Amino acid sequence: MKTWKKRAVTTATLTLACGCLLVACSNNSSKKEGETPAATQKKGNISVTIYDRGNIPQGMGTIDNNRWTKWLNETGPATAKYVPIPRGESVQKLNILFASGNAPDVIEEFDANFRDQLVQQKQIMPVDELIQKYSTTYKDLMQKYPELKKASTKSDGKQYEFGRVQKLTGFQALFIREDWLKKLGLKEPETVEDLFKVAQAFTENDPDGNGQKDTYGIALSGETGGSISTMFQDVSWVVEGGKLVHDWERAKAAVTFKKRLFDAGLADKDFLTDKNGQKALQDWINGKTGIFVGRTVDPLNYSTYYEPLKKNVPSAEVKAIKLPKSSYGRFAVGVNNPVQMTTVVNAKAKDPEAVMKYIDFMASKSTGEMLRYGTPEVDSAKNANGCYVPKDIQQFSKEVSWNNDFQLLLQQIEMEPCASVASQLDASQPLQKDFIELIKQNNEANLSSDVQYAPITYGEHMPALPEDLKVVNTNVSKISDFYSKAIVSGSSYGVDQAFTDAKDMWQKSGGAKLEEFYLKWYDEKKDTAFLAKDMWKFIKN
Repeated sequence: MKTWKKRAVTTATLTLACGCLLVACSNNSSKKEGETPAATQKKGNISVTIYDRGNIPQGMGTIDNNRWTKWLNETGPATAKYVPIPRGESVQKLNILFASGNAPDVIEEFDANFRDQLVQQKQIMPVDELIQKYSTTYKDLMQKYPELKKASTKSDGKQYEFGRVQKLTGFQALFIREDWLKKLGLKEPETVEDLFKVAQAFTENDPDGNGQKDTYGIALSGETGGSISTMFQDVSWVVEGGKLVHDWERAKAAVTFKKRLFDAGLADKDFLTDKNGQKALQDWINGKTGIFVGRTVDPLNYSTYYEPLKKNVPSAEVKAIKLPKSSYGRFAVGVNNPVQMTTVVNAKAKDPEAVMKYIDFMASKSTGEMLRYGTPEVDSAKNANGCYVPKDIQQFSKEVSWNNDFQLLLQQIEMEPCASVASQLDASQPLQKDFIELIKQNNEANLSSDVQYAPITYGEHMPALPEDLKVVNTNVSKISDFYSKAIVSGSSYGVDQAFTDAKDMWQKSGGAKLEEFYLKWYDEKKDTAFLAKDMWKFIKN
């Protein structure tokens, strides 16, 4: 079984335009034939967190009192009081609520480190017995996707979290200007050396034909820089000789290559100030960069990375290619997290049965479809693919697409084949048809049999560090400053000196303790932890 890679990417939640994402091909009925309506059954009372992003359209109410909270309480098996949690301050807010004894029964939170903290503090309950005693829907999902249990089981052997499952797909994409390759008589790069030569030609040989030297061969900021690191498997922790060890060799190779690109003038000299990659994005869509990492997992990506480029440069031709091979192997640019944990239960919840029934309801396909697409033939209608899409995008944005944070238990894999991005695009429109092809190319590139996933698992599934090692981890993370300095300092501060300084900081900051922790964890848990080989199981046609 091969291994697979993550590049962070975060866990990004869907924005307004993502309300169209992952459409269903089945009925949106909220109950099965013969099923007793939940409204006629005795309901328990529970409290549930909900992210407050301040994005509810005018006239739609508040995040804790709106069309969807009313529908959930009218239709569902429990009456939920929704507790708003500011998205940008969720951990701080939840810490205050737990400290005061006022934390809700159900906590939905993306931050895996915080959820692990709650486990260590015994603030949340193990849910094994809860599932066995009261669950139907989620219990069935666990039988169908046993990785749900594997990913939520902690070091004590107990299950603490609920989550959602989605198909494994190419998340990040290595885009290249194919028209520039053709014009300059080049082939797409297969190796690291090929990549350098193509970037050099894109910079020096006037690929846009305007008679000026005003193009960059490749970006170094944002996700592109991270993917160059991935090309060398520079992911900090790697398996060597059956042991999980901290890597220096791969990191040095990645920094050396980035410095080479920088010194040759093949990338923006100010890339370090482009903290969020927006300058690199603008250079890409303005037709001034030849190699760039974007995404193909969301309809929004079409309007972010492709449509504006074609508007600015109608003759541009783009292809999604494999990350070139380095001496360490060939790796996926980036794939999504197929099993994401999102939900935990307060250890002090007064009505665990009602909590479990609520979680079952929220994890059901019918509830997910209603939240995602709204009422059939009112908010959405089937397209040529047989999948629900908004009838009126503006009205849909007002009524439906802002409710994504109610969908943290939505099982997207159960909505296939209509959960694909391609199903949301209109193949009769030339540009959207082109982007559908880019999606296909990127999945072939990321999920090909000759590439690997660079880390041992997706970041969320790495073991939780104890509090003292979290401090160590924060301190040693500053060694990247030495690497950045080496890239931009020419001969005054070289790569060798950067790594001498980095290793010194690692040692003085307690890095050896991290090495001991991860070595022990991998030795003990490699057969039971959710690792890259488990991610591979979620590739589906």
